[in-house]
Amino acid sequence: MHKRNALSLAIAMACAFSAVAQQADGNNGTETTTAQTTANETALEIISVTATKRKTKLMETPVAISALSESQLQQHGVNNVVDIANLVPGLDISVSSEQAAPVITMRGIRSTNITELGDPAVGVHLDGIYSPRMQGALALMYDVERVEALRGPQGTLFGRNSTVGSINVLTAKPELDSTYGSVNTELGRFNAVSTGGVFNLPISDDFAVRFSGKTLKRDSYVEGYWDPNQYDTRYLPEGVLNAEVISENSYQGIGQTLTQRENWWIDAAGTDPEAQKVRALTPADKGDFYNNANEHSFRVSTLWAPSAGRFSNHTVFQYYKNDSAGSVEMVNCEKLRGRPAEFGGDCSTFLPSDNTYQAVVNVPGKLELDITYLRNTLNYELTDELNLVWLAGFEDMQRQSAQDIEVGLDVWDGAMFFLDGTGARSYSTELQLQSDELGDLVWIAGVNLFHEKTTTVGYYDNPMDDKAFWDQPDRSTNAFAAFGQATYNLSEDLHLTLGYRFSDETKEDKGGRTLRCSNADGCAPGWFNRTILSELPTNAFENPAIYQSSFANDNKGSWQNSDFRLGLDYDFSENTMLYGYVASGFKAGGIGDVFEVVNDRTGEVQRFETQFEPEQVLTYELGTKTSLLDNSLNLQAVFFYTDYQDMQYASVGSIGNVERLAAIENPDGSPVLDGNGQPVLDFQNMPVIAYYTQNVPGSTIKGLELEFDWKPYPSGRISGYVTWTDARITDDWITKWDYDPEYLFNLSYEESIDPENTLLTTNLKGNQLAMVPKYSANLSYTHSFDLADYGYIHGWFNVNWKDKSYNTIWNLDKHLDDMDFVVPDEALAYIDDSRDAFTSVNASLKYEPKDQVWFAELFISNATNEVVQQWSNTGKGFPKGSFGMPRYYGVRAGFNF
Repeated sequence: MHKRNALSLAIAMACAFSAVAQQADGNNGTETTTAQTTANETALEIISVTATKRKTKLMETPVAISALSESQLQQHGVNNVVDIANLVPGLDISVSSEQAAPVITMRGIRSTNITELGDPAVGVHLDGIYSPRMQGALALMYDVERVEALRGPQGTLFGRNSTVGSINVLTAKPELDSTYGSVNTELGRFNAVSTGGVFNLPISDDFAVRFSGKTLKRDSYVEGYWDPNQYDTRYLPEGVLNAEVISENSYQGIGQTLTQRENWWIDAAGTDPEAQKVRALTPADKGDFYNNANEHSFRVSTLWAPSAGRFSNHTVFQYYKNDSAGSVEMVNCEKLRGRPAEFGGDCSTFLPSDNTYQAVVNVPGKLELDITYLRNTLNYELTDELNLVWLAGFEDMQRQSAQDIEVGLDVWDGAMFFLDGTGARSYSTELQLQSDELGDLVWIAGVNLFHEKTTTVGYYDNPMDDKAFWDQPDRSTNAFAAFGQATYNLSEDLHLTLGYRFSDETKEDKGGRTLRCSNADGCAPGWFNRTILSELPTNAFENPAIYQSSFANDNKGSWQNSDFRLGLDYDFSENTMLYGYVASGFKAGGIGDVFEVVNDRTGEVQRFETQFEPEQVLTYELGTKTSLLDNSLNLQAVFFYTDYQDMQYASVGSIGNVERLAAIENPDGSPVLDGNGQPVLDFQNMPVIAYYTQNVPGSTIKGLELEFDWKPYPSGRISGYVTWTDARITDDWITKWDYDPEYLFNLSYEESIDPENTLLTTNLKGNQLAMVPKYSANLSYTHSFDLADYGYIHGWFNVNWKDKSYNTIWNLDKHLDDMDFVVPDEALAYIDDSRDAFTSVNASLKYEPKDQVWFAELFISNATNEVVQQWSNTGKGFPKGSFGMPRYYGVRAGFNF
């Protein structure tokens, strides 16, 4: 009954909206002449989009879509896809620091598996060609014609992994009729320097080439410290290792961090007395510390369009390089502020200062990301009624990285490394046949082939004990699709759209293996051998030959699916349309990792597989678009309802148990020692930990989105959106509680990850999906001052507001009654996964002379200095994750020639 009422309300709203639009148009717009429209200085420009794989007008395209121009992107200081998050209704983008990859959420749907085993829920396309690895979305964005963000399932035309939408970045094409260029620069806070340029060169009447590029270099905005008191000191220079001694031994309550005050191992972890003293932290150089930037990219594109021919060909070569320190997780000190000591205290009790933007590490960050792109689009007019379109793309990504994992918040040290050889290479091609647009039937049909091969070489290093090395030389995806979509004019004003896509996808892991190194097998130095460890080279564990055991990961899975689209749109007038559709979306399942674990006592091998099922979406959408007030006001309104089945949710957890030789622990987590000061070892039933994906049974998402663009007078413009979204799990989902169970239940690590621990069994039905504020709003206002012969001043002001939401699906504050937490309710607010509502403000003031040959601009981003948590990874009472950039300001200037 509730669903029917919501849908009825949406239909009534859309019809009323359209009726009002008709009245505002006056006589259905039939008396508006071309001459009047041309003379109207407040008329908005006509925007063309490619949401239907052919050029159509934005306000005549029956789908929810936002189109962002190059000038809008520059105005908002957009550097990559992540920066458009606040510009599109229902969109949220965060960054996972461990994989250096963005996580895109649209209308409540996202993918948290951003490894080579996962796929996004929102497809990213470059010039209409699918880009499979989410790390590529971090590439610098520049010299673009526009960015199109389509909301709702786009599987029929855009294919794989466009379950809930698609983002298409369309780069600027060469122009045949003029030679021109531009250069620009930006100087900002944190010693930021960015430069860019474009040069367009016609070679002949039929052929042109375009060169463009951009660089970005910026110091870290994180207050960083090197810590010589952590277990592994191999990466630290002498100056850090010989820092001032603040205590002769640990557990004296001296120091700013846990690793200074509470290292149970430091007094016995080696034979070097100097290395066993507690030393001061050393401030890091911001130039090469985590969260800095050092990127550059260039693009060469060509356009061949013979005037006497029947074709055009657009080719793009692009290269991107990131050579920075990567990102690191930080503690949400804003959330912890005021927490009493008995609950763990605030940041000032375990970090150098009460500041979210800080990190204490012993492993320098590293991110080397190289991406090469080659894209080609051929349009050929076979006949007057039939066009052939061929799309082809190649993408080669190579990645190396190093990251400190525990960031000084746990005396159990840890780091993650991806080595040379890690990367992904993909090929895709699509062949389309398109009808002309003159008849009552307009159609498109095509086939798509996609192949990707990923290679992963890396390891997780627990310097005290276990290390896992990943050697995955050939994880591949092969996908085939055949699709078609047609729109038929049932009458002059009523149009029917039918679409269908068949998908066949296979994923396979060939020759992959995981290797293990531990104290028990003699590969690692052993307990309390910190001195021996410190004498090893930093790359000591990069050699797979030293690992003592391994298991194969060979695995394979195949999935087939049929998606459809059924839509109707009706032209109420020349300027107003109403549309509705029902469409499905599909994301293939995954092969997951395979684990073959050796029982240390018996030598038996246990095999664990972590395959997961496909996820499917069925969306009903009703919308209207209208142009009012002599085309000076564009309005788009849409209601949607989505049935979301088998959502793929990835997390770290236990997939089983195995006996291992390990140290017996005291209640405080320290090892029990024998008479010689060595840990007492015994065979223990321990969990097998994996990063794996589960399927959430069923969720429901519904919402309203209103976009507006208004030019009330020739020199002013107001634009923005307002949204309402309700996204929650609606089916029973019985699972193991994984949100900081050690702290909440006062459990040991082993108990907290035991899959058979009934204390942790929970039902998440009714929980809200992550990163989905119930309400959000964005408003931009631009005003231009005409100074006559003295030029122009353009003022721009933007405010973005998002309601409270959750960073994860756990919704901790909803489970105070059904879970047996030992932490009192008043303490949970300091560590729960809720995200407060926030408001960010951006502004700029730009001057141009009369001839507009150059410009100078002052700008500020996040003027309110909001601390916005994007990704949550809470553990042991520390709410941590990735965070948006603090207040940023500077100047921009450019020159056109």
